[in-house]
Amino acid sequence: TTPVLLQAKVFQKMFIGASCFFEQEKEHINSLNVFPVPDGDTGTNMSMTLAAAAEAALNYKGNSAGELAEAVAHSSLMGARGNSGVILAQLLRGIARGLANKEQVSLSELSKAFQYGVVYAYKAVSKPVEGTILTVAREIARGTKNAIRSGKDLYGVLEEAIASGNNALKKTTEMLPVLKEAGVVDAGGKGLVVFLNGCLHSARLSMEEIMVRRKADNGTEEAKQSLPGAITRQEEAPLKLLYPYCTELIIKSKENNFASLEAKLLPLGDSQVIVADKNICKVHIHTDRPGLILDICLNYGTLHDIKIDNMYDQHIETIGQQAEREKVITLPKDSGSLKPKEICIISVSFGEGFKEIFFSLGADEIVFGGQTMNPKVEDMVAAVQQTMSEKVIILPNNKNIQLVAEQARKFTSKDVKVLPTKTLPEGLAALFAFHPDKDLESNLKNMEESISRTKSGEVTFATRDTSLQGKKIKKGDYLGIFNGDILVWGESLQDTTLKLVQGMVGDDDEIISIFYGKDISREEAGKLAEALEQNFPEMEMELKYGGQPLYYYILLVE
Repeated sequence: TTPVLLQAKVFQKMFIGASCFFEQEKEHINSLNVFPVPDGDTGTNMSMTLAAAAEAALNYKGNSAGELAEAVAHSSLMGARGNSGVILAQLLRGIARGLANKEQVSLSELSKAFQYGVVYAYKAVSKPVEGTILTVAREIARGTKNAIRSGKDLYGVLEEAIASGNNALKKTTEMLPVLKEAGVVDAGGKGLVVFLNGCLHSARLSMEEIMVRRKADNGTEEAKQSLPGAITRQEEAPLKLLYPYCTELIIKSKENNFASLEAKLLPLGDSQVIVADKNICKVHIHTDRPGLILDICLNYGTLHDIKIDNMYDQHIETIGQQAEREKVITLPKDSGSLKPKEICIISVSFGEGFKEIFFSLGADEIVFGGQTMNPKVEDMVAAVQQTMSEKVIILPNNKNIQLVAEQARKFTSKDVKVLPTKTLPEGLAALFAFHPDKDLESNLKNMEESISRTKSGEVTFATRDTSLQGKKIKKGDYLGIFNGDILVWGESLQDTTLKLVQGMVGDDDEIISIFYGKDISREEAGKLAEALEQNFPEMEMELKYGGQPLYYYILLVE
């Protein structure tokens, strides 16, 4: 029989349509977070990574399946967020490798390309763990291969791949104890199956139908009507922004009535993060209609801490700063101006207070990111390029940003090292141990030793009901997290924090540093510090403003 040959237009449909399809499912994927904390962002990270891929597919004007796959892979990697986004982008990179130099592709060649994708995905992780997205990807590849051997068409191959992925997904609950205890499947694996479902669904649609749905996903009626013009403007502008205004605010209400807010805001932008805690709701969204966002939110309560930033202006400012820095680097050595440093440090951080603290301790660049909003690879690459040194140390300060930082190394000729800091306190500890007069290897050794001795604590809230070690945690309970594990929980913020510190402090510890968040007043934080001084009179107490959202307190014990 004549083999089915897939054209570039088919892949284009599949990538663009799958991105739209995924957007509708991302919150469900977010809800699969093992711990009930407000950083279940797997769905958001994968969705934004796919959005970057879809943008490249939309802008591709050629007829080569291989060229399209390469463009999609590069764009997805630069736009990858979080570990799940990086693994997905690496999967697409492997597929692009398998389709290189091919104008059109047979199903057999597509299957082989997916095998490459699995290899690339596994290589992206230094210590691959079964029961994750990697397991699901491998079984999908096997299902694809079997379907082609049995002579199925494109739809049949995708259906078999999805079925194999779902079978593997169900097994992840048994393969990882943390998934079994939480009663969920792996979120990244679920995201991969959703992506394939989107590919199958889109393959059956015309391009016109997909574009109508994409416009509907992208915003208001005005945005829908002006999309072609918007795309033209994006191509002419140095930065592509359909939703240029980053809008953040807090809503306070006498009653918890935020259930319908997300559905009302969903059509008005992207990068949406809505977190409700009792009578307070925090909103973050990128939109082209910030006034309309505020009007809708007013129906739910009073508005506070409103912040609207024009991201295009921020981009222009960053370009200007980069140009100035490049000018400084090229000045004559005897000019008396700033000179390149031997080693520069990039730190990922969120919260105005933490940003200032990291700068004061010697960080040269701050990349915004943390819980709920991880930076993309492109952000990290830009930060590396802006540093005034050929040797760079990156502190990700979050386990979900580790792979993003690692990928940034591949896009620069500089000597970049990534330290595995999982929390902001670990990042601070690493900076404490840095000495500008020592060489890179000595500093890395000292910083790693300092990280290993660090005790990190975080106090946040439960986003859903769950059980832990046979005990019930209720939605809204305060959670005390010690080195990544939930240690205590309760209905009182201060009591929960005190119990957390009691579980952290050892006989040799001397200092407790308290960083209070943007939703905690100085007075309230002061009362906590006084209570800790009474409980630990022999220890030195430091109280500082961190300004972090969602996490009431971040603690460092040393």
